[in-house]
Amino acid sequence: MQKINLKTKSIGKILAIILLIFLSASIIFGIIYFSKYKIVAIGRYNFFVELTRKPEKQIQGLGGRAKIREKEGMLFDFGKKGEYSFWMKDMQVDLDILWINEGKIVHIAKNVSHDSLETINPKIEADKVLEINSGLSDKYNFKIGDSVKIY
Repeated sequence: MQKINLKTKSIGKILAIILLIFLSASIIFGIIYFSKYKIVAIGRYNFFVELTRKPEKQIQGLGGRAKIREKEGMLFDFGKKGEYSFWMKDMQVDLDILWINEGKIVHIAKNVSHDSLETINPKIEADKVLEINSGLSDKYNFKIGDSVKIY
C-alpha cells in the first residue's frame, strides 16, 4: 500500500511540473507572439523592430523620431497583399525601405532622404514593409529575393 502512495505522489509531482512548464511556455509564447516588438532576420543580420498593424500607426510610422539605432526599425504588417506607398512626412532620419512578400524581399528603396516629398510607390505586391536606417541595405548586401524571417 505504501509503494502505491509513493508512486501516486511521484506521478502527481511530475504532472504538476509538466503543467507548470506548459503554462510558462504558453505565457512566454503569448508575450512574444502578441508583442508589438519583433525580431526580423535577413540573412545573418537581425533587427529589433516595432510592429505596426493599425492604419493610424502605419500612417505615422517612424515620423517624428530624431534617430533610430542601426539594428532597429519598424515593420508594417498589412495582413494582406497589396501595393503599398510610403512617404517621408515628418521624418527626421533617412531610411532604406524594404517591401516583403511571403517572406522574401521584393523591392528596396535605398537611401530615401528624410526631407523627400516624393511618394514611393513600387508597382509590386507585398504583405509587409520594413523601414531601417539608410545605407544598411548596401552595407549588408540585401537584395531582391533574400529571405526574411520574423520572430
